[in-house]
This record gives sequence, C-alpha cells and structure tokens, in this order.
Amino acid sequence: MNVGALLLPLLLLTSLIETEAFLSTLQTKTRTHYLALSADSVEVGGNNNNMGSDVMFGRFKILANQIFHRTEHSFALVNLRPLVKGHVLVVSNRIAPLLSDLHDHEYDDLWRTVRKVQQALKKQYNCDAFNVAVQDGQSAGQSVPHVHVHILPRYDGDLERNDDIYDQLEMWAPREEDSQKKKRLEVPDDDERKDRTIEEMAEEAKIYQALMKIT
Repeated sequence: MNVGALLLPLLLLTSLIETEAFLSTLQTKTRTHYLALSADSVEVGGNNNNMGSDVMFGRFKILANQIFHRTEHSFALVNLRPLVKGHVLVVSNRIAPLLSDLHDHEYDDLWRTVRKVQQALKKQYNCDAFNVAVQDGQSAGQSVPHVHVHILPRYDGDLERNDDIYDQLEMWAPREEDSQKKKRLEVPDDDERKDRTIEEMAEEAKIYQALMKIT
C-alpha cells in the first residue's frame, strides 16, 4: 500500500483545520479592533445621544448631557447662566488658562469648533450676528482659568444699548456666587475719551511692528 497516498488526505485535513482556526482568530481580532475604533469615535466625534463621559471646566464638573459637540481638542456645552438665548461655550479639552498656553493644533481646533458651532446656532436661531468673546486671563474678567470662548447669537435691536452685552459678559461666571465677587471695569464715557493724533498712533504701530518681527 502506498503510505504517501494515505498521508496526503491527513495532511490536507490538518492544513484545513489550521487555516479555519487562523481565520477565526483573525475575524475575532478584527471585530475587537473595529469595536474599539467605534467606541473612540463616539467619545471624540460624538453624537447628540451619547457624548461620552463627564469633563472638567476648570474646577466645575460638566455632565456629558450638557455637551453637544466634541472634537479631538475641544468641546461645546450649553450654559448654566446664559446671557441671551443660545449663549454657549466652546472649551479646550486640556485645562490651560490662556490662549497662549494652547499648542498650535489645540488653538486651531478651538477656533474651527467655534465657527462650526456658530453655523449650527445660526440655523437654529436665524440670528443676524454673534458676539464671540474670550476673556484671556483673570485681569480680563476670566472667571474660570480654563480657555473658553463665549458665543452669543445677536439680533438687530435686541438690546437697548448694544454695549450692555459686554458689561454682562464682564460679570458672567458659572455660578452666581462667583459673579458677585467680580469687579466691574470702569470705562470712560464716549464724550470723555479723546482721539489721539496720527503721529501718536504711528509711533505705537512702529513699536508693535518691531515686536512682531521677533515674536
């Protein structure tokens, strides 16, 4: 009897079993990798039904259901104390107090997110304009030492005095007790302010031009 003829089917059967086992393992690993990618995409890109985990805005905990948009480096949240309807915040993921503390990719992501949120708010409220404001540091009125951008939908004639919105922003804080601690900036009335000369402004511009070359 030819032994080779007997061994050939056995070898083929063994090879088939090993191939099926390999394919099964590969399928399991592929599915696990796919599920991991899917979980990451929900947490980062997100959707309105599942916006991932809670986050920190400075020392304040922001619940996931307050967040309506996430990117790789930023998130957008609804406001506990809105000054106008649709007043929201865009915040950097990393807790950093100043815009200058952000890395370039974080900075770019923040402002791309601001623009995207504006587009969504314009569709929702059909507003004429926006106030987009950053209080970059405590001395500028920043109540939370964590980079954030205020976005406020605006309409023609929505306030009796348009600049009132800046006074309100200056006193804004995430909690009422925090806003009461803030001091109002005293700004001279328009009739008390004097125009500078062309020469004074040109001299100042030269100083800034020189600084920009070495920055």
